[in-house]
Amino acid sequence: MTRQQIYTTSTQLQYHIREAIYACHTQNHDRVVRILATVINVLVQRLEEVFADISYYNQEIELVNLEAINLSLQDILAAQENKDYVLLADLLELRLIPFLQSLQEAIRSYDGVDTDSEIWKNNMSALKEHDKSLWKQLNAYHERYERETAAGTWQMNHHLEATNTGAFTLAGQDGNGMYYYHSNISPEGEAADFARYYYTIECPSYVVWGLGLGYHIHELFRLDDGIRIQVFESDLDVIYHCLMAVDFSEIWTNQNFVLVYDPDFKKVISALDEETENFIIHNPSLRHIKDARIKEQMEMFFIRDSGKRNAAILFENNSRENFKHYDGYADELRPEFEGKDVIIVAAGPSLDKNVELLKNKRPNMVILAVETVFRKLLNLGIDVDYMIVTDANSRIYWHLEGLESRQVPMLYLSTAYKGYAMNYQGKKYLICQNGYKKAEELAKQKGWHLYETGGSVTTTAFDVCIRLGCKSIAFIGLDLAYTGNLAHAEGAAKRAAAGAEEMQQVPAVGGGKVPSSKVFIMYNRWIAERAKKEDVVMPVIDATEGGAVIPGLKMMLFQSYLEEIAKV
Repeated sequence: MTRQQIYTTSTQLQYHIREAIYACHTQNHDRVVRILATVINVLVQRLEEVFADISYYNQEIELVNLEAINLSLQDILAAQENKDYVLLADLLELRLIPFLQSLQEAIRSYDGVDTDSEIWKNNMSALKEHDKSLWKQLNAYHERYERETAAGTWQMNHHLEATNTGAFTLAGQDGNGMYYYHSNISPEGEAADFARYYYTIECPSYVVWGLGLGYHIHELFRLDDGIRIQVFESDLDVIYHCLMAVDFSEIWTNQNFVLVYDPDFKKVISALDEETENFIIHNPSLRHIKDARIKEQMEMFFIRDSGKRNAAILFENNSRENFKHYDGYADELRPEFEGKDVIIVAAGPSLDKNVELLKNKRPNMVILAVETVFRKLLNLGIDVDYMIVTDANSRIYWHLEGLESRQVPMLYLSTAYKGYAMNYQGKKYLICQNGYKKAEELAKQKGWHLYETGGSVTTTAFDVCIRLGCKSIAFIGLDLAYTGNLAHAEGAAKRAAAGAEEMQQVPAVGGGKVPSSKVFIMYNRWIAERAKKEDVVMPVIDATEGGAVIPGLKMMLFQSYLEEIAKV
């Protein structure tokens, strides 16, 4: 066996050793035994060849020590025999993997490593049977690569790099510098984590944007080879490097796998319109998108999707209690909102310009405060009619802490932090949102309407006000930006906005630009789109007097709005 073959075998062994470590950690002991039987058998064979070439590996320092290796193997086998799977996992990670990596490091240093030409041949042979058009494009691309590389004129933005495990990662280059598509330590291990996170046993098919070197696709199929995976990739250079570095020949034979070359993004946008629940974005691949509009759309989807996935356990935990503690449902408040002028009070920094005007409350006016600003309004002596909470995290409960005995009615989202519904003594009205299965099921059972959340407390409040038939809706404190490099109004929450000067500049109320985050921009667009829908028959006023412009909303000074509704 050549040193290159030993290098490749060491990469494969490390993958299986990491599988064994994961099996130890998840108490799948039968799988540990089966994996190790194969690993030890292959390892012993390779070690004989390494020992026969020991002077090569030890030419600078002693990497290969027969006594030390035998001792490590004895300890590993003893731990397995003793069924001490905790120790076994540690020994595999701390002794065996570093040893294999030291062999590979020596080979990289002394001989160098390159891609295996057989991988490219096997991939292209399999691809020809499944997508002749892409096969032709890649053949032409390969010829160009060979020609321009030989001439020293190849200028594409990707290159392969060997990693600690011996597998390749893909490096890219953009205006901000170099970036990586996969881990430099263990691309396969990172991909296994990725697949376990996104895979759900109930889901039979996935749409993935971003191929990279395909490790995450391999790992999804390793979890469940019966699922369907459709992968979209817009950069032929990425596909080319993937087929140079990673063996896809077996995956091509899986009828449930489809790779779509989509340079203009038309196909993936269509797929996204049809399938959002199981649409996965490989985030590092976003860096190579050159179309700013498409890139932003993908980034916005990733932010929303990540937020939902990260909060899944919190949602379950909260809704379990929230479904027990309501006094009524949001639908029941229609008589209190219908035909009324509702002021949605957010906590943006511009609130301080006009918050005092809320004391001049009109008879037909309803003040709906988000939880962040509730305490501030009470301290100012403002007569709040309703308060609304939606955040799932316990860390925001301090906004209500000490105010639990207040009798201002509270609207709360089914997934909001459970402490609100459990502790608040005033009337509590549940909101069930579209897109959360448990809430949808309860609403259907009870005959309730579902509400859209838009991702934030203010967007949720907006949807509630629309559906309850308000006469007009006005926002104050809805900056959706860091006006004056501030995050919140005085006394609402932390004011300073770190790094605001580095954020995206968006059109500001009153002219000029103001810094805003991607999340704020997403909320801004959601409100603008929601305001266009046919059920929005009432005027929607942005009376914030600062922050970002929300397209389509009528801008007014809050004083002018108050004067206008007083005339009616």
